[in-house]
Amino acid sequence: MIYKKKAHLIHYTSYIFALLSIAIGLQSCSGYQKAIRMEEQRAKTSVANSAQSTKNQLPAIGASVALLEADTSNSNSLLWEISGKDLKTSSYLYGTIHIIPKKDFILTNLLKNRFVQTEQLTLEVDMDNIFSMFGALGEMFMDDGVTLKDLLSEEEYTLLDEHFEQKDIGSLEDMDNMKPILLSAMMSEGTMGEKQDMTSYEMELMRMAKRRKMPVKGLETAKFQMSVLDSIPYEDQAKMLMKSLEDGQNDDAMFGDMVEMYKNQDLQALHLAVAAESEGVKNFDHALLYIRNHNWIPVIEEMAMEKPTFFAVGAAHLPGENGVIELLRKAGYQVIPQREKTSK
Repeated sequence: MIYKKKAHLIHYTSYIFALLSIAIGLQSCSGYQKAIRMEEQRAKTSVANSAQSTKNQLPAIGASVALLEADTSNSNSLLWEISGKDLKTSSYLYGTIHIIPKKDFILTNLLKNRFVQTEQLTLEVDMDNIFSMFGALGEMFMDDGVTLKDLLSEEEYTLLDEHFEQKDIGSLEDMDNMKPILLSAMMSEGTMGEKQDMTSYEMELMRMAKRRKMPVKGLETAKFQMSVLDSIPYEDQAKMLMKSLEDGQNDDAMFGDMVEMYKNQDLQALHLAVAAESEGVKNFDHALLYIRNHNWIPVIEEMAMEKPTFFAVGAAHLPGENGVIELLRKAGYQVIPQREKTSK
């Protein structure tokens, strides 16, 4: 039983980044494991084919690549240029959605053009650092011996356990002391992945970085990401868990709406959607978004000074008074939208 429990948790550690992203309401976790497996296979195929074709090769670091013209007048943009203050070379900030159907996945020529102007990739966490990911294992559990049985009624626990068994996620007995917000993310595992092929912006950006032999870094550690969840009372997390069970039938529709907002680059709509999702949950926005955004600013400043950097974080972190865009402006930087120009 101990071995089974440890194996199960180690299996999910590689998805920590996605689980926290789901927790802040940016996207659904459904099918994330399947997406990971498909992307790993795709990556293997890509490596095998790379020796036979140079079609998708990116310019080497230091190679001169002309800047494509961008629309800088539209603030509804996922891509932003960071310049000014003491920076000699611009860096770029991009808002991601961590899992998206392949049919909706787009990497614009403008994004690729700005990416090759940089010399390192920085994500929320360094997803290429397995030691960092494993370091977050201990933060996945509730403190002081608290378990789900302490937070749920007997009826609620039974309903949840039956759902986990039905979805072949496992028995709650093996995950009884895991933070409820993580169980919310895991609960719908497999549903969406079985319906459509999924992919990830972070994975594609990491592949692009590796083709250019760019270093990949993180704004924070996976352990810190997990520890942030303790700012939300366990009782509130448990309520969110049961609400996720009740709303299970609406997951696809909610995810579809989020994808449309993302494709439209509608940062304001995404901002309002996250606010609505977190309404009534103590410390939700404050802990999972705002504190982290403020923590990131000096890290972004240091990395951008070191070398031109392509920063990619969940799109929900960009907008608002406490969003990364406004915080960078308050720190003295020019942050200008970079949207693909549409042909007239």
